[in-house]
Amino acid sequence: MARPPEPGIRASLRDRAVDYVLAHGLGDLALRPLAQALRTNARMLVYHFGSREGLMHHILSGIREREDARIQAWFRSGERPRTLPQFLRWYWKRLSAPRARPGLRLVFELYALALRHPRDYPGVLEDPIAYWQSLTEKAGVPLETGTADATLLLAATRGLLLDLCATGDRVRIGRAMEVLAQFGEWREAQVG
Repeated sequence: MARPPEPGIRASLRDRAVDYVLAHGLGDLALRPLAQALRTNARMLVYHFGSREGLMHHILSGIREREDARIQAWFRSGERPRTLPQFLRWYWKRLSAPRARPGLRLVFELYALALRHPRDYPGVLEDPIAYWQSLTEKAGVPLETGTADATLLLAATRGLLLDLCATGDRVRIGRAMEVLAQFGEWREAQVG
């Protein structure tokens, strides 16, 4: 009878795989080169994650957990409750930094792959709107307007970040993000 995978080893492999994917992207990621970079072998990756798709699911979960931890820490760090306009400004500053560019490219690479093969990338297309809805709730936006606000914020932010990846024009796109944040301030005044 085969031994079950050890959670500590799986967690370590997942963390290192997340680091690798954030640095190199997905592209046509194959198990053997990834295993070599992680100093293991493809058979061990399959043993710990079940399949390439299982590994991809764990990598995506790891990326989401890291990002969520940063966002939650930011929301908790203020003396007063944080607002969505404040969040948008902070989020833009962090994601528009040159060091964040590989992670942004990865996000859009994942969207493209999920559009073609949604079963292989569960949650990539559906989870962002639920996450933005939770952010609007955390910022005190009433539930009856929160879904529309979350949809607008997700679509606008996604579009601006894609434009940044495509053009690299931080100044122009930063001004557009500031307009979005100002809209958020106006919206809060209307709803509140």
